[in-house]
Amino acid sequence: MSQNLLELVQNYFGGDTVRQTSTALGENESGIGTALRSIVPLVLGGLFARSQQPGGATELFGLANQAHSSGILSNMSSLLGGMNVNSTAPASDGGLLNKGAELLRSVLGSNYTPAVEGVSQQAGVRTSTTSSLMAMAVPVVLGLLGKHSAENNLDANGFGSYLNSQKGSIMGALGSLPGGLGSILSGLGLGAAASSVGTAASSAATGFGNTVSAAADRTGDAVRNTTREVETVATSPNRWPWILLLLLGLAALFYFMRGCNKEPEATVPATTAPMTDTTAMAPAAPAAPTGRYDEASGNYIYETGANTEIKLSDGAVLNVGSSSIEARLFNFLNDANQTVSDDKTQGWMSLDRVYFNTAKSTLTAESEAQLKNIAAILKAFPNAAIKFGGYTDNVGKADMNLTLSADRANTARKAVVDAGTDPGRVAAEGYGQEHPIASNDTPEGRAQNRRVDVRVTKK
Repeated sequence: MSQNLLELVQNYFGGDTVRQTSTALGENESGIGTALRSIVPLVLGGLFARSQQPGGATELFGLANQAHSSGILSNMSSLLGGMNVNSTAPASDGGLLNKGAELLRSVLGSNYTPAVEGVSQQAGVRTSTTSSLMAMAVPVVLGLLGKHSAENNLDANGFGSYLNSQKGSIMGALGSLPGGLGSILSGLGLGAAASSVGTAASSAATGFGNTVSAAADRTGDAVRNTTREVETVATSPNRWPWILLLLLGLAALFYFMRGCNKEPEATVPATTAPMTDTTAMAPAAPAAPTGRYDEASGNYIYETGANTEIKLSDGAVLNVGSSSIEARLFNFLNDANQTVSDDKTQGWMSLDRVYFNTAKSTLTAESEAQLKNIAAILKAFPNAAIKFGGYTDNVGKADMNLTLSADRANTARKAVVDAGTDPGRVAAEGYGQEHPIASNDTPEGRAQNRRVDVRVTKK
C-alpha cells in the first residue's frame, strides 16, 4: 500500500515544527496549527491539480527531485530563520520561501489572495503569517515527494501514478475545510467535487492526524480522531481554458527554476543552500589527490602527509596531516593574500577522511572527526562561509545518483552545523555523477569519484 501523502506532510509538520514556527512568526501555537490544517490540503490540492494537466506530473517530478536534493527536509531550522520576523540575521533559506510563494501564486492565480484571507480569518492569524506558511509548505511538500520518489526508485511515470493514488485523500481533506476554503480550487476542477465530498462526509481528514467539525475548526478548540480517504463521485467542469492552465504551470516552473540557479556570491555569506547550480556554474574537477584504493572498504584512502599541529585563535589545537583538508582550509583562511575566486568553479578541495556507507548517506564512524575539525576551523574564522558539493560514480541511474550526492553533501553540512556552526555559513549541493576526477572504468577511479568537496565562499 502506497504511503499517504497527506499523512506524510502532517507528520512532518508535527508539534515541534508548530512550536518553532509560532516563535519565528510571533503567533500562538493554536493559530499556527489551525492555519496549517487548512494550508496543507490547499497546497496538496494545487499541486495535484497541476499534475493533472499536460506535462504537469513530469514538471513536478523534476521540482520534487530538486527540492529533495536541496536538503530542505533536514534543514527546517534554516528555513524558519528566513521567516523569523524578530531576527536580524540573514535568512539562510529565504530563497526557498520566495520560490514556494511564487509557485503557489502561479497555481492559484487570482484565488491566492482569497485563500490567504480565508485561512487568516479562520485561524485568527495575520495575513502575512498565512503567506509565510504557504510559502514554507510548498518546498516541504515537494521535498517529501522527492524523498518518496528517491526511496521507491520512481521515475516520472511512477511519480504521476503515486500522485493519482492520493486523489481520494486530498479531495477528502479539501472537502472538510471550513468556511468554503475547499472551493478556492474550483477553478482548477477540484473545488466543487471536494465540496460535495465534504458535504457527504464531514468527518474526513483535514490534517495533522486530527479532524474537526466546521464550527470547531473556526475556533481551533476541538480535535477529531479519524482520517480516511474519500473517493470523488463527480468532478466539476473545468472553467479555465486549457491554455491558461498550461501557462500557469510554465510560470510556476519558471519562477521555481529561476531561483534554483542562484548560488551565494563570494562577497556575501553563503546564506542559502541552493537547490541547483547551472551546468556552467558546477565545480570544475579538482586535481586528483594521491592515495590508494582499499578493496576491503571500497574507499580511496588519501595520503595526507606528515602530522602537523594547527593552532587556532581560540586556543584549540588540531593534529592533522600537513596536506589534509583541514591544513589546506586553515592555510587558505589564514593567508590574507589568498582570496575567494569570483569563478565559482574554482577553489574546490576534496574531503580526504569522509566516507559513507555503500549507497547511503550515513557517515562511517571514522568520518565525523574531520567534519568536527572543519567546524572548529570555522569557529576560529567567524566571517568565513563554505559550501559542500557531493558527487558519485556513474554506477546506477543518474537521477538517483544526483539525489544520493545531495543527501551526502547535506549530511556533511549537518555534521558541521551540529558541531556549532551557524547554518547560514554552510551550504550544500549534490552534483551526482558529473565532473569525475578519475576514470569510472576502474574500482579505484570510481572510489575517487565518490566524494564530497568543499569550497570557501567567503573569508
